[in-house]
Amino acid sequence: MPAVTHRTFLSALTVLSAALLLSTSARAATTPATAVPASCGVTLDQKAWMFQGEQGFYYYGDELSGRWMNRPWNEARAAFVPAAVTLAAALKTHGVTLVLAPVPPRSFAQPHLNLQNPTQKAFDLPGAQGFYRALVSDLRAAGLPTADLLAPALAQGDAGVFRQDIHWTPEGAQAAARATADAVRAAGQKAGSAPFVSLRAGTLTRQVQDQPVLGQIQTLCGLTVPPETYSDYQAVPAAPLVAGAGNFGASEGTVRWAFGPVATVSFVTASAGKVTVNATFETPIAGQSVEVLSGGKVIDTISGLKRGENVTRAWTVDAAAGQNSLDLRFADYNGGQTSFAPGDGRPMAVIFKTLNVQGSGNSADLIKLQASGDLLGGAADTVLVGASSSLPSLNYAGFLQTELSRRIDNVSFGGAGVFSSLKDYLLDEAYALSKPGTLIWQIPLLGGDDTAESDLRFVTAAARGAGAEVSRASGAGSARVTVPGLTAGAARVRVSDPATRTVTIKVTSDRGTREFRVTNSERMTHRQEFLLDLSGLGTVTAVEAAATGTLDLNVVK
Repeated sequence: MPAVTHRTFLSALTVLSAALLLSTSARAATTPATAVPASCGVTLDQKAWMFQGEQGFYYYGDELSGRWMNRPWNEARAAFVPAAVTLAAALKTHGVTLVLAPVPPRSFAQPHLNLQNPTQKAFDLPGAQGFYRALVSDLRAAGLPTADLLAPALAQGDAGVFRQDIHWTPEGAQAAARATADAVRAAGQKAGSAPFVSLRAGTLTRQVQDQPVLGQIQTLCGLTVPPETYSDYQAVPAAPLVAGAGNFGASEGTVRWAFGPVATVSFVTASAGKVTVNATFETPIAGQSVEVLSGGKVIDTISGLKRGENVTRAWTVDAAAGQNSLDLRFADYNGGQTSFAPGDGRPMAVIFKTLNVQGSGNSADLIKLQASGDLLGGAADTVLVGASSSLPSLNYAGFLQTELSRRIDNVSFGGAGVFSSLKDYLLDEAYALSKPGTLIWQIPLLGGDDTAESDLRFVTAAARGAGAEVSRASGAGSARVTVPGLTAGAARVRVSDPATRTVTIKVTSDRGTREFRVTNSERMTHRQEFLLDLSGLGTVTAVEAAATGTLDLNVVK
């Protein structure tokens, strides 16, 4: 999830506690999101900086703030565009083409706002859309390949976004991927030779951790609102037969949980023919029953299972050319009528030891999954960095692979805000050893607490590389160096304390002294490295860094 202000959450503990209550109490009385009383909306506004809109939509304060990167929209745009040009130029010296994919907040495209609420009434929709279009136009005019993701969002309507959290749905991600692929092609990247298929593997329930507004409704109003469901898409290399599992847990190497109430095995065949799904599973629930459906018709019923009993089946169906599926409907699951693992919120029903699909002369193993890196070999020539809208569950990277016929290494992570995944990647050994030809930067345009200039200077310094040392100093709590007048270069600070999140860097030049707070996300504390590009600050004569513990300051050019 993009970075948000501290007011968005009362505490992580509150949200997680509410999430546990929701995920393990399936039989508790629930309230539809559209039926939450207005009094709860007032409480959300006052205590959580969340807002109850119309038609079951809920908004975070960041979506309505009129700010991006801690600045008003147009100020942020004026600062970001030239900095992005500098960053792209630094990457280009290493053969990397930067493609930008700015993501408009839901309020820019689908503002189901409650105009009785002052904050929502004050939201400037024409200003929001004008800011987005001007940002894309300015970036393109500056020579940067940039995807316009607002146009497809407007065309798609409600289907493209969740109502209860800030993200696009997989269908929204697919529309965004098409627009992003157009920008990649405009940047000169030719079609790849590794076609992918994005298949719909089933239906999932959104995790409450991904919809914190539901946790706040539970905590502040005492109401349980069920999370939204959404389509589970998975991208796999194209073949005569491709398959995926929906509403399953991740592979654990030799076993894989199927979740209730319904899990799905989906497969796509190039031509009609017989397809067999081979399965061996057991259940921790005494008396468990499983119905197997193909094309909506029951083809097998397994009932009265004993706890721990192994079941082996082979289901053969007449598959049509294109997508097909088997649905596995479970009578019970963890958190349903039974809670065999009350500390685990997953709706586990049975655990598969064998699950493979055979047909069209080949097979797909859905337990012993082979990573795409192993399958295709080496590092990908295209890398995606982004925040939670780029996480695998929403399949944005997968749809990009389908559009571009090219494997994409997705290094995004949740809570990355605008910059954190890009910082992390540019400092990673994977980037140092094998730089991609194309770097797609998915950029959330939410308010956030990012210190925009420091972050932009961080990623620019990282993109430039190590550089030649000019001066170095170490110290406890601070370190200072003088330099013989630099008009470019970077300050690189390494700290001894892995808990250090922020380093203060003072830069003295013929223009005076400026102070920058350089911050790493919690995800990046293991790096213990903080960078600041020094270009555009005048003729630099001294640099000082301060942080907790011992630190090493190195100025390079």
